[in-house]
Amino acid sequence: MQGTVSKINGVSLWYTMQGQGIPFVLIHGGPGSYDYLEPLAELMDNHSYKVIRYEQRGSSRSEKKGPYNIETFIEDLEQLRIHLDFESWVVCGHSWGASLALAYVAKYHNHVNALIYISGTGINSSWHAEYRINRLNKMSANDREEYSYLRSIVETLNGEDKKLAKERLRELGLRTDLFNQDNYDMLPRVDGQFVNNEVNQKVGSECKEYFETEKFEKLLTIITAPSLFIHGEVDPRPYHYANELSNNLQNSEFILIPKTGHYPWLDSPSVLVKHIDEFIGERVLKTS
Repeated sequence: MQGTVSKINGVSLWYTMQGQGIPFVLIHGGPGSYDYLEPLAELMDNHSYKVIRYEQRGSSRSEKKGPYNIETFIEDLEQLRIHLDFESWVVCGHSWGASLALAYVAKYHNHVNALIYISGTGINSSWHAEYRINRLNKMSANDREEYSYLRSIVETLNGEDKKLAKERLRELGLRTDLFNQDNYDMLPRVDGQFVNNEVNQKVGSECKEYFETEKFEKLLTIITAPSLFIHGEVDPRPYHYANELSNNLQNSEFILIPKTGHYPWLDSPSVLVKHIDEFIGERVLKTS
């Protein structure tokens, strides 16, 4: 899908739309990644949604122009809504995109029909340590041994040897994000060609000071939009942080999908869309 590039909030942002119905924006992960959510949009086609996908500033087809910080990313999303002339929309994010969706809803809840938070990590940065342990535990004994060995020597290597070692480390880590290993080739790319490391580092380093504050916790208390939290049971990112966050919102539901990893549309596509359809039907369309 070719998409459009428009000047929004002082930066050229790439976006595309498909379908008819309630506006439904999909927010990719990263930070600094790219729009890899077309498979999810295709699953939702003909389900009474007008699905919008876009690439955050600094990502892929959008302009490489700062500032790269959470407040700016929130405002980019709000200005995209205004540019598209939607009074309100469903805001759905995956991984880091779930965090951005939550931050957007906390600030612009009056323009949100619902929040859908897929494979997010909550607002407690302690998840990182558990994630690293879970990722190792999900590997086979042989893969874990290879991973640990490569981690121990990779910085001593040079040239092609170092490149190959990093690629193998990346593959071993990424495979833990899937329940069905046959879908490995369908995973988003996360190497330097596809990820803006400057964006990743600047926005990623800001998350703790942004989300783990009394100010943000107070903002969460005023969110009344229906919220659906979806997490794969075998995602190495621990689900209890997302569940805890869901429990702290007024109008929220948490769903754990069995035999599913970090990318539910790959492991359990029909189950994922069924939960989204039922949630929107019950919580949004029936009350509008």
